[in-house]
Amino acid sequence: VLTEPGLSVIIDAMIMSRKIFQRVRNYCTYRIAGTIQLIFFFFVAVFFRPENSFHDTDEKNFRLPVLAVVLITLVNDACVLTISRDNVTPAKDPQAWHLEEVFIVSAVLGFTAMTESVLLLLIGFSAGNSDRTEGPACIFFKDNCSASFGQVQSLLFLNLCLSDFITVFAARTRSWFFTRRPAFALIAAGVLATLSMTFIATEAHLGSMRPITAYTAVIVWAYTLIWFLIQDCLKMATYYLIDTLGIVDRSAYLNLVKQKPKGRMDAENIRKFSQNLRASVGKASIDYTFQQAYRKFSQTGGADHHPRADRLSVSWAPRTVEF
Repeated sequence: VLTEPGLSVIIDAMIMSRKIFQRVRNYCTYRIAGTIQLIFFFFVAVFFRPENSFHDTDEKNFRLPVLAVVLITLVNDACVLTISRDNVTPAKDPQAWHLEEVFIVSAVLGFTAMTESVLLLLIGFSAGNSDRTEGPACIFFKDNCSASFGQVQSLLFLNLCLSDFITVFAARTRSWFFTRRPAFALIAAGVLATLSMTFIATEAHLGSMRPITAYTAVIVWAYTLIWFLIQDCLKMATYYLIDTLGIVDRSAYLNLVKQKPKGRMDAENIRKFSQNLRASVGKASIDYTFQQAYRKFSQTGGADHHPRADRLSVSWAPRTVEF
C-alpha cells in the first residue's frame, strides 16, 4: 500500500518522525545534564567561604550575581533551541525512550561538568590572599598567581557558560562527538553564545564581578575543552557498560513490536483502504500518463460501476487522475 502513488509520503513522514524523536531525546539528555551541573555546583559552592580566602570581600558564601545566573541559563537555553534543526540519523528500528539510559548518560555528563567547575573553584580560591609562586593558580593568573574575589566570580561565570553549552555536543551523539557534523544553526548559535559570554567575562562589571584578562579567558577555554574530551570519553564508556551489562534490553522492545498482531487484507480491502486514506487527507492529484490513467480506470469496470465514480475523473490536458 505504501508504494502506491501518493502514499509513499507516509514513508517520508515516518523518517521525519524518527528524526524528531532523536532530536527531542538529545535535547532531554542535554537539558537533564545541564540542570544537574548547575544545581549541584551551586549546592557545593555555597559551602565555600570567600571571606576566609579573599581580603576584598566579606561574602560568607560563594555566589554569582543574579544577572550572571540569568545570562547563563537564558543565552544557553535560547541557543540550544537550534537543536531542533540538528543533523540526525533516523533509526532503522522502532524507537523507545529507554529512560534508564537517558538518565544514566545525563547524570554522567552533568556530574562530569560539575566536577570540572568545582575543581576550578578550588583553584580560584587558592589564588586568594596567599602569595604563591607556583601551583595551578599561576596557570590561570599570571599576576603574582593571585586574583580578587570578583575575578574568581568572572572565572567561574565563563567556565559555567562554556561547559554548560558545550555539553550539547556530547549529548547529541551516541558515538564520539565528531562522528556527526552539527547543523550550521547549532554551530552559529554556539559561536555567538560563547564569544558573547567571553566578552562579558573580560569586559563587563556585573554586580561584584570584575573582568579577567584575555590570557585567563584563553586558559579557561583550554581547560573547558580538555574536560569536554574527558566528558565525551566517559559518555562512550557509559554507553558501553549499558550495552554490556544489559541495563537496557533493546531486543525485548523490538520483539514486542514484532509480536504485535498484524492484520491481513486482500486486494479489494487494500484498494478500499487506499481510497479511505486518500479521503482522510483530502483530494490528491497524482501525475500519470494518459495510458496509465485509462488502464486503471478500465480495470474498475468504468465510471458506471466504480463505487466512487463521482470522485474519479480523467483529463487529457493536465494528464492527471484525481481521486
